[in-house]
Amino acid sequence: MIPNFNQKFLLTRYYYIMKFKKTAIFITLLSLWLSNYFSDPSQEILALCLIFSVGILHGSNDLAIIHKMNGSRGLKNGMILIGSYILTVFLAAILFYKVPELALGLFILFSGYHFGEQHWSDRNLGSVFLKKSVYLFYGLMILFLLFTLNAIQTSEIIINLTGQNIPETWYEYGLLASGISFSALLFFLMAKRRLTASDLFFEIFLLLVFAIVFNFATLLWAFAIYFIYWHSIPSILEQLTYLYGDKSLLSFKRYLKSSSIIWLISVTAIFGLFYVVRNNADLFLALFFAFLGAITFAHSFIIMKMFTSEKK
Repeated sequence: MIPNFNQKFLLTRYYYIMKFKKTAIFITLLSLWLSNYFSDPSQEILALCLIFSVGILHGSNDLAIIHKMNGSRGLKNGMILIGSYILTVFLAAILFYKVPELALGLFILFSGYHFGEQHWSDRNLGSVFLKKSVYLFYGLMILFLLFTLNAIQTSEIIINLTGQNIPETWYEYGLLASGISFSALLFFLMAKRRLTASDLFFEIFLLLVFAIVFNFATLLWAFAIYFIYWHSIPSILEQLTYLYGDKSLLSFKRYLKSSSIIWLISVTAIFGLFYVVRNNADLFLALFFAFLGAITFAHSFIIMKMFTSEKK
């Protein structure tokens, strides 16, 4: 049987992403090894540099993606999309200020789904419900693995952000629940022949790599390693293909040009935030993650729409 266009698209994308993931494993382990030569404060400075540069950059081109999705549907429709995006960021910021506990919970859910979508979007998983379930529980499992292996630092950030002292066992319960749910989905996909045994072993190996990194690196450095190598860079590559049709150096230069203003505004805001609370590093980290959370709500929605539209 001759595969249709979508099947060819997914197959080509799958092999490309698998090649990238193998390279990312090497870079991940290299970053962990290099951390032996840096003190904890040095690791956190390096992590912030990566997040400020590549991490913030990967979410700075959302308006260009909105413009691409809008196509020729008119100025009014485009203004509605842009207005909705800005309003979402604004409302999320208010939510973090007024009801930080609720905002944090939603941030974890949205981030989990967003991470899972980036990791699994190259696979033909079946129904929409099944795909979204895999995205959500995989991402939540990654986050709760990070929280569990860095429970003390995670709780300190949550206390500064919400004033609530979260029991460390909650992270373990979250990891257990998401891990069991994701494992059940994996075996279901294998039974439906959506995944092969080699796919399963590769994903288990990746989880072991992440567990090693999360266990031995500081919370911020561990988060940066995953966020940059396993989310931000793959996301930028996906955006290059969607916006410009390839992953060339010329396309990347166009990407930098179109995202530079938003990136500069974001980084300036973060440095302004740091100046205000410069004498309280723990508070800065809490507010920094709140800032990322406010952006994540809108960004994850745009990327979800991008993945949907590029497969049509």
